[in-house]
Amino acid sequence: MSKTTLNLRVDKSLKDSAEKVVDELGLTMSAAINLYLKMIVRTKGIPFDLKLVKNDPKKKTQPLSEDEFDDELDSLDFDDSESIRKAIGKL
Repeated sequence: MSKTTLNLRVDKSLKDSAEKVVDELGLTMSAAINLYLKMIVRTKGIPFDLKLVKNDPKKKTQPLSEDEFDDELDSLDFDDSESIRKAIGKL
């Protein structure tokens, strides 16, 4: 399998925080991003729900706040590093 380089810009504090998490899981940032990309291919979409609003018909459609978005991402936690390794092994 040939390799390619992916360059992207992210907020430094977000990268640093994510790096701490993937380090604790025993992964590299590259392995975590590869896992994410493989899940996109496997599910043929973003591997988590993207929502614009909570289901309240009385409110206008508004994007999630940064905190709400962070809460959605936080809900995707794996139980432990072993569950991450099993998920990677299934890809």
